[in-house]
Amino acid sequence: MKISKILAGMSAAALAASMMSLAAFADETATVKADLTGGTVSLIDEKDDDGVVTKTGVLTGTNVKLSDVCGIDVNVTVGADSAAKIEAGDWIGGGLGYNSESTGWASKEWSFQDGAKDVTGVKAADGSYDFVLKGKDPVFADTDTYAQVWLQNWTTKDFTFNAFTLLDKDGNPILVVESDKAQGGNTVDLSEYKKQTEVTLNGEGKSTTDNGKVRINIKHPWCDADQKADFNLVDDWSVFTGADAIAVTVDISNVTDAFTAYPCFTNGIENGIGYWEASDNNPAVTVNADGTYTFIVKFPAALELDAANMFFDVATDLIADDGVDPSVKMAVKKVVVLNKSDAEPADSSESTADSTDSDESKGVLVDSSDSKTNSAATSSKAANNASNTNPSTGAAALAAVGVALAGAAVVATKKRK
Repeated sequence: MKISKILAGMSAAALAASMMSLAAFADETATVKADLTGGTVSLIDEKDDDGVVTKTGVLTGTNVKLSDVCGIDVNVTVGADSAAKIEAGDWIGGGLGYNSESTGWASKEWSFQDGAKDVTGVKAADGSYDFVLKGKDPVFADTDTYAQVWLQNWTTKDFTFNAFTLLDKDGNPILVVESDKAQGGNTVDLSEYKKQTEVTLNGEGKSTTDNGKVRINIKHPWCDADQKADFNLVDDWSVFTGADAIAVTVDISNVTDAFTAYPCFTNGIENGIGYWEASDNNPAVTVNADGTYTFIVKFPAALELDAANMFFDVATDLIADDGVDPSVKMAVKKVVVLNKSDAEPADSSESTADSTDSDESKGVLVDSSDSKTNSAATSSKAANNASNTNPSTGAAALAAVGVALAGAAVVATKKRK
């Protein structure tokens, strides 16, 4: 037998053994779902005086006993407020611990500053943070009639709890408790764009309501002076000139019911681009849970624009009252200029020629149900000057969407400690 075949056989055998080992480890670690919103997990069923279960414990139906638990690992994702404070070195802290008849209220303090408190938040590869208490002795007694593990956040309110993992005496996971609330988000294939240039933002904006619908403005040329800070997030709009497309990443939180969102755009030029409803050029995205969502606006030719009249937002079909801050929060995290070629964009005369000669360009700019001419933009601008609304309030055309959704729950990957 050739040595290559022998080695191949050995590799296959090793791989099979490795897979068996992983499967065995996976079988040892049960995974359950629970409501982690409040940062507290009940381990065993809690009952009222009549014996009625008032809180279902996560150990129910598993082979894990209270006396198996010797530690805990809590995995969280922080929001924009906490992330900014961590980056600035500001103190964020809270408590982590256990509660039962045998333990009492056993608390340790945590922070993000290494060594400042008993537990330090450790950043994972996916950007989340782990808070870990480990020990060799059992935390709880099997005779406890109630038992909880918990993490409290004392300084901010923007933590998302992904998983509580119970650890054995060696620090290995014995039960992973995942959030029963799906984490939202989506993926967008940008591989066709060889040049991707991130734009410098001067803020994140904020969700607002106009004509009964929630949106977030990126560039609103017709807003009041006191709204400029939240409605114009880029200082130099010329960076968009020559773009084949623009991608916008937005953090969306406090989602209770699914809704759709899509970018609206006009380049501010007469007979130019006007995307006011969702289409293949600015596809809609389903927002079904808190998460980070990416939207894309595609152009038929290298983008030309009039910065004074350019308009850009992410609109939704989510209904809310005008003049009242919507409960759903939105923050713009990233804006990226996309080009299919990594060469410098052509000059304006070449762009104009391309736009004139392209059949696709003619279809979009002149005769397309998915875009409108500047006459609509002009009348919308006049309405905005009078009422401070914008034209992105049309019903979304929820036809085939050009964005692949990844709505699966975010699950924290746990490793042996």
